[in-house]
Amino acid sequence: MTNQSYKLEVAVTHNGEINKGFQEDEENEIKLEKNGVLPAVAVLTNEGTGRDTWDNPIEFLLSCVAMSVGLGNVWRFPFTAYENGGGAFLIPYIIVLFFIGKPIYFLEMAMGQFSSSGQVKVWEMAPIFKGVGYGSMLGTACVVSYYVSLMAITVFYFLASFKSVLPWAECNTSWAPGICNGTLINKNVTDKTVSELYFENEVFPQYASVENGIGLPHWWLTLCLIGSWVLIFLSLVKGVQSSGKVAYFTALFPYVVLFVLLGRGVTLNGAWQGIEKFIVPEWSKILEPEVWYAAVGQCFFSLSTGFGPIIMFSSYNPFRHNVYR
Repeated sequence: MTNQSYKLEVAVTHNGEINKGFQEDEENEIKLEKNGVLPAVAVLTNEGTGRDTWDNPIEFLLSCVAMSVGLGNVWRFPFTAYENGGGAFLIPYIIVLFFIGKPIYFLEMAMGQFSSSGQVKVWEMAPIFKGVGYGSMLGTACVVSYYVSLMAITVFYFLASFKSVLPWAECNTSWAPGICNGTLINKNVTDKTVSELYFENEVFPQYASVENGIGLPHWWLTLCLIGSWVLIFLSLVKGVQSSGKVAYFTALFPYVVLFVLLGRGVTLNGAWQGIEKFIVPEWSKILEPEVWYAAVGQCFFSLSTGFGPIIMFSSYNPFRHNVYR
């Protein structure tokens, strides 16, 4: 039994009250630490648990930032706000964020750091809720598999963008037969854009029906998917020792992309009309329950609360790490 689990048992008596002896020991530890003396036995650390810790506290912070600043904000938030009142959506979102999202976020960090356990094992403190841990693990697996498929498509577009002429900039009869009029689309045949046709016919070919089966996987997307999984494996192969280093890139690079996209977006024709349409609030939307429901969903999606990664990340913190700060 580790020091942490032992202290967890003796800290609370059978009737739910704080053990006075435990409380006095904690006060003595604090006094000793202030005097620069650390007790050899009573100090709560991760030693003896066999669990790694972050090499640097900044890696924990950047990992949490990288988890939040992703598709949940870059991709999902703009159209969710647009569909739910534009600027008015920020009011229910901020309220939900501070009164629901942040408290749950802090609770999960405290649970993970205190127990030094992942999202499944942490529920040993209340075995009846162990299904919550397995449910969050299953939910995370589903989201990860979905995100990796998006990563595969992103990798495909990334590699295709190195061509001198972007493939989705001009119509090509190899993936749009009978539709192209030179390098342009014959508007008498379809109203779709070149980029839509490129995605539907070349990047992600789609069938009108599945009567004859779904066909074989396309080798180019399969390679991109395998490459995406390999990147994830390399990021996690050494646990927090490797993922912590990757966090420097995954936390900071999205901001570079955001500023690049912002700079590109505001220079397009009609950009300011679009921005005005996005930020002008529709105050009547605030009274609609669907808007508040969307705010709760977006808040949980952005913070990744309820999925388990917060508990997992904080479980690699030293026991006395100031997680509140």
